[in-house]
Amino acid sequence: MKKPQNEKEYIDWLKEHFNAIIDEKYRFYYDTVTQKMKTDFEASEFWTKLNSELLEINDKYLVKKGVHLLIPSNKPKIYIKPLDSILIKAYRKNVLNNKNFPEPPDDGWVLPANWFRNINDILRTTLTVKYLDGVTFLIEELNIIAKDCGLNFNSSFEAREEGYYAAHSGVLYSLSIPDESFMPIKTDLNIEIQVTTQIQEIIKTLLHKHYEQKRKVEKPKDYKWQWDYTCPEFIPNYLGHIVHYVEGMIIEIRDKK
Repeated sequence: MKKPQNEKEYIDWLKEHFNAIIDEKYRFYYDTVTQKMKTDFEASEFWTKLNSELLEINDKYLVKKGVHLLIPSNKPKIYIKPLDSILIKAYRKNVLNNKNFPEPPDDGWVLPANWFRNINDILRTTLTVKYLDGVTFLIEELNIIAKDCGLNFNSSFEAREEGYYAAHSGVLYSLSIPDESFMPIKTDLNIEIQVTTQIQEIIKTLLHKHYEQKRKVEKPKDYKWQWDYTCPEFIPNYLGHIVHYVEGMIIEIRDKK
């Protein structure tokens, strides 16, 4: 099985080996399904309850810490991951990061037939807090809301040597979607809820293109970016570490005050 070298070859590879055709018809189908997912979730008990309780959550943090948690103007919105981003993510999973290739990854191929169920951020939202300790505080509150709504809640805190720090959480939401024949099928969809700070959000926005390009490139396993100060990774990676450290110092100074 020839290894595809880019997204175009990957689309051809999907068609050749899995009869998965990514054409305009499929793009219309994807847009239709994801828009229905978004509409259904926005009408859900969880999303309604979350939006109605944000002010109360902010006040709980204010009483505990003496400062506001949230930015009043930042209302959470649900975003749909574009199909091209899904293809890139599946390409990374199936090919670039797949140590078993040409065999499937350890947890199986990610394909159009299963990616609504297996890709955890097709629908996603971001909640922005002012302080680093507000991240765990808000995630605990989200967990309470999910339990009240009878939904499974998950969370994880990432800290990579590349300077990437992120808190990801999500709720598992059951809904009916049409298959490619537009017959309804029930599926469990993970809606990603990323909780981040103001500073982290700014850095992420500035470096978004860098991270997207980086994910498409295979590096040698023994490559040490820390010793290559001319490489594209050097400044943004250390910037991530510096920002995380500064946010911790801000909390320490605030609480001493």
